[in-house]
Amino acid sequence: MKKVELLAPAGGYETMVGAFNAGADAVYLGGAKFGARAYADNFDTQQVLDAISYAHLFGKKIYMTVNTLVKEREYSELYDFMLPFAEKKLDGVIVQDLGVMKLIRDEFPDIELHASTQATVTGVNGARLLKELGCVRVVPARELSLMEMKEIREKADVEVEAFIHGAMCYCYSGMCLFSSMVGTRSGNRGRCAQPCRLPYYLAGSHLKEQYPLSLKDMCTVSIIPELIEAGIDSFKIEGRMKRPEYAAGVTSIYRKYIDLYYKDPTAHHEISKEDMDILSSLYLRSQISQGYYHKHNGRDMVTLDSPSYNGTSDKVLSDVKEKYLDKELKLKCKLICRLCVGEEASLIMSLVHGGQEIVLETHGNKVQEASKRPMDKESVLKQLSKFGGTVFEPEEIDIDIDDRGSEKGIFIPVSELNELRRSLCDQMIACITEPDNMASAVKHKTAESTDELENKVQNLSDHKPCLHVLVNTTQQLESVLEVQSRNHNISRIYIDSNLILGSDGSFDSDGAELFVVLPYMTRHENFDGTLDIEKIADSAMEKGISGLLVRNLEQLGILKFRGYTGKIVLDYGMYIWNEQAASMVKDMVSEVSVPLELTIHEAAEVTDKVRKNLGIPVSFNVYGYAPMMISAGCVKKTLDKCSGNQGKVSVSQTAIVDRMGNELKVTTNCRNCYNVIWNALPTSLHKKMENIAGRFPFDNYRVDLTVEDSAASLNVINGYSDFLRNGAIGKEFDNLKFTTGHFKRGVE
Repeated sequence: MKKVELLAPAGGYETMVGAFNAGADAVYLGGAKFGARAYADNFDTQQVLDAISYAHLFGKKIYMTVNTLVKEREYSELYDFMLPFAEKKLDGVIVQDLGVMKLIRDEFPDIELHASTQATVTGVNGARLLKELGCVRVVPARELSLMEMKEIREKADVEVEAFIHGAMCYCYSGMCLFSSMVGTRSGNRGRCAQPCRLPYYLAGSHLKEQYPLSLKDMCTVSIIPELIEAGIDSFKIEGRMKRPEYAAGVTSIYRKYIDLYYKDPTAHHEISKEDMDILSSLYLRSQISQGYYHKHNGRDMVTLDSPSYNGTSDKVLSDVKEKYLDKELKLKCKLICRLCVGEEASLIMSLVHGGQEIVLETHGNKVQEASKRPMDKESVLKQLSKFGGTVFEPEEIDIDIDDRGSEKGIFIPVSELNELRRSLCDQMIACITEPDNMASAVKHKTAESTDELENKVQNLSDHKPCLHVLVNTTQQLESVLEVQSRNHNISRIYIDSNLILGSDGSFDSDGAELFVVLPYMTRHENFDGTLDIEKIADSAMEKGISGLLVRNLEQLGILKFRGYTGKIVLDYGMYIWNEQAASMVKDMVSEVSVPLELTIHEAAEVTDKVRKNLGIPVSFNVYGYAPMMISAGCVKKTLDKCSGNQGKVSVSQTAIVDRMGNELKVTTNCRNCYNVIWNALPTSLHKKMENIAGRFPFDNYRVDLTVEDSAASLNVINGYSDFLRNGAIGKEFDNLKFTTGHFKRGVE
């Protein structure tokens, strides 16, 4: 029976050693760059190499987090960063960025690719797509139910790694822009400032400050049998930012109950109060839950009153340190030493590693007959037992001394015995850890010929950018059509899927191309959102719809495997931070969108390469409220009550207020049961348009209407439409309160 892997966090080398001592099968760690915990201790290059060697000595694994989004100008650093780890036989890499995924797959195929939870895998189709792109394992969104994870494991035939313990994000990981938009610390770059842990209150309620976005920590030790039986391949403990005692202590408890299950799968093992007290003393928040495994959301999953941690126990910390952190693992071995006069001294070491017995022998100089004091077994044993500074621990040492009947005994210098021992240790370590010839493991991509590239790339001639407008409500659509009837310069209208699903007929676009905006989230849970995607795709042609705006991997997978032939545009949340990310999906999409976290110059860099080298048009957002969080949690349900419309075509609005008095509007999508928390102000680049239009190579400008009423919608559309018509911004924006987002203010 293949047993579940227990995967622990390692913010530093000491933490790694402690986690392995406590029973972890593998650890995940970050290097000096590209890891999603920028403020952890992390490992420098040599420490990572040492960690790989140490882990492989004991049959353990090292997974490196290379799970940040990588800017175009940074991409060239990736190969040199990864090369030494590939040569050292790194076991796996946890990745979010499709471009990073491409580099690992193409250049270092012997390293396993694991899709990070930041990739927001929410179903079978997204997982299948990632498998086709080279991933052997996915870490699904933490919001998924156990049923959904089991379905991914079975139907996508890909390994599943699931979180079992630790802190929980309120937003679907990878879809959170909150920290980025209110500052410069991006969660997609490992620098989240955790605004979800701050107080907010429901707009208009005048209640005391609460913490509606702060989820309780996850603790699933009591449902381990159920998780194992669901087929999850790897149990992941959150916490690379936490101290070594946390990783070791938590790992030890989960190791205990995993082993108890495999010892007798039919028995019920009650979690002892002592073990729960230990977990509670290791940086758990004041309240815990089992996460989303058995529920979609709920008030009882939120730490409404205070998201503070429990008090830590000095005794627990001390016990954990003594038991797991103040020692290192040892490889049990056997030694056979033969010292025969006239023959070379022989020392043999044997041990079992990876289910196989390894036997090595080393030889010294010829053993001499003793002229004075002979060397006895006790003296030889004393020297051969000195393994204190190594990873070896002899369980048995057999010594055979033969003076060939002279009865004078034998003599061998102590220094030579020590050298035999040291030499054999070095040989055994090399045997276990030295990689094969990396020439076959590291494959350098051969550049495509100019002719081949030209055949693939569609020439995008320079042209005046088109105006695209996205609408979420009927009133917004009416405003767009009013402007279109007058100016006729809106070339595409994106219509939210709820409007399409709530209508039996087609839509009049007055000459504009029609696209359907798919939901931010698609899951196969109590309500099967995948059916909506299939229905929309199948009926697109008869409704006069030219294409779809895709917002997640699940939707892209559905359309690919269904053979959808219409146009596919990737939204800004399908992150194209570098040309290679676009290259990974170039055969599946018609157009891509610039991510909201790039500055204008960073956006121009990636746009220029995507257009010239891949022939893919690029859309650039010039107006819209940024969706700072997409969450399975429901603010309305937590602070008020559920609408009861789950699964129905229903959208409602509410708002929360932060400490500074800013009102953040919240849209509740009841059909797919998720919330969108919008930025307090819209991002608008109307004052930058003359500069943008004259210098930067975007194919389309996009205006997103989200929570605006009819009057506000008219002002915005008129303003941008008039700019395209006469090159000047009018008075429509005079009273607009806005931000320019990351136009100049880049993320760290």
